[in-house]
Amino acid sequence: MRSHSLRLVGLVALAAMFSVSTAIADEVKVRVVNVAKLLDQAPQAKDASGALEREFAPQQRELNKMNDEIEKLAKDYEKNKSVMSEAQREAKERDIVMKKRDLQRRRNDVQELLNIRRNEELSKLQDLVNVAIKTVGEKEGYDLILYDGIAYTRDTIDITATVLNYLAGEADKRKNLNKP
Repeated sequence: MRSHSLRLVGLVALAAMFSVSTAIADEVKVRVVNVAKLLDQAPQAKDASGALEREFAPQQRELNKMNDEIEKLAKDYEKNKSVMSEAQREAKERDIVMKKRDLQRRRNDVQELLNIRRNEELSKLQDLVNVAIKTVGEKEGYDLILYDGIAYTRDTIDITATVLNYLAGEADKRKNLNKP
């Protein structure tokens, strides 16, 4: 009988804690934001992506040119190898292999530089998104804004669109300042 009354007391205490936490939650303005969506859809993200493409376009053209040259050498080799001496075939094969290695090294170097620059731009964007979330939170009077690790949320408390609108406004302001 004693364990039954202890369980009953425990259930009553749990119910009391739940009703207190529900009352507190009604007073606290809690919202969520999808940071991945912000990092993907913010105008600043698109600007950074375009800038990186422009920055690395010359290297990409160079890599494409090197690849085209290797393909041409390989086609010429295949076409003419039957009339080449053994020494000529070996020399051409070595030349093609060396050029492929150079191309692969160059690709790796460009990819490494691109990753470094992408991470730099992502860091800047993350800082900007954090400022935007904080600004929107203060402006709208939210007590708590959550992101990362949220399994479920109602659309009614998701402020991702509001933060995206803020970021779009900031991007427009920056563009207007840079106009002649």
